[in-house]
Amino acid sequence: MIIGLALLGCILIVVNNAKEEPQSNISSSLNGIALHNLQDDKLMNVAYTDKPTVLSFFTSWCTYCNMDAPKMVALYEKYKDRVNVYGVNLIDRDEREEVVKYVERHEIPYPVLLDANGDVFRQYNGRGFPTLYFIDRSGKVTDAIIGSSEMDTIEAAFKKLAKHG
Repeated sequence: MIIGLALLGCILIVVNNAKEEPQSNISSSLNGIALHNLQDDKLMNVAYTDKPTVLSFFTSWCTYCNMDAPKMVALYEKYKDRVNVYGVNLIDRDEREEVVKYVERHEIPYPVLLDANGDVFRQYNGRGFPTLYFIDRSGKVTDAIIGSSEMDTIEAAFKKLAKHG
């Protein structure tokens, strides 16, 4: 039953290949986030002023998140010198053990942060999984992708952020 509800939830909230316009009501007010790191449970402050940043919101049970995880790992490896990448798990909708397995299965090298109550996801007006937010050094969301996307679509957003972020 839990798996059925999870799949139903994923189907209801994921829009495949939906390219979103940046949310102007949040872009100028967020200079960074502070969440606990999955690896050591320490509070991690993410300041957008360091480098342009990609926030990848996901859950371990989401089929589309699992499909896009290898793409995110490859893009992280390619752009890590120019763009920060953080996975953000909505732990209130997931099980910690499953998140650890997800990270190990996909060999995710970038930090994975835990959004304990979904507050950060709500700040960004999150509506589905996976959701990618591309944030420049001023904290402005310059692009967003909701749902699974082709590698070329995600990489185009990475390139744009690396160039102009």
